[in-house]
Amino acid sequence: MGNEESLFENLSISVGKCEVEFIQGTKTSLGKPTSQRQDASEQLAQLTTFRVTSSDELNLMVGLYVWEEAAPEVRPIELLAGLQKHNELKGRGGMSLIISQGQKWLVPLRVLKYNKTKGYFTLQGASEEELDSLIGQSFRDLMTELGAKAFGSREAIDQESNNKRNQLAMIVEPGNLEALAVAYAVTRAQAVILDFGLDVE
Repeated sequence: MGNEESLFENLSISVGKCEVEFIQGTKTSLGKPTSQRQDASEQLAQLTTFRVTSSDELNLMVGLYVWEEAAPEVRPIELLAGLQKHNELKGRGGMSLIISQGQKWLVPLRVLKYNKTKGYFTLQGASEEELDSLIGQSFRDLMTELGAKAFGSREAIDQESNNKRNQLAMIVEPGNLEALAVAYAVTRAQAVILDFGLDVE
């Protein structure tokens, strides 16, 4: 596996209307994990970044934070350019990961969907059909190609029996940035670009 470092060299993946560009290298970052926002103490994370751009002016830097003492997460770092609606991606839409069985990462697949009552996009559960409709192809097949180990309800893939057992999710190897970045681009950026939920009565 000695060529892993070169794998991300100028690598980019096109999905839907988005282009995902991987930035080489990992750096140390000091900050507060979203899952521990109430806790005042900062901690270190290993940060790997990628850029999501689109034909409608979006230019968003996003990071995978692997925290020392909290669950890993994918969240936006900086919106460099975009339309007014792309501001929806700044403050919400992070992707919290769950350390699963065998130390693999469970990725809940929620989507930024326009909430008519609130007047802005909120993270909501999505069906596999909705995910497919966002990119015009099988989202499950795409994720499997990018290394997802399992795909389905949290109950089916991780034996969860709580109130989130029916939530769609996937399991990836720790640090699988390709699968995480493309899942983020589809469920967050692509959803906002397509005004997902605006046309649903």
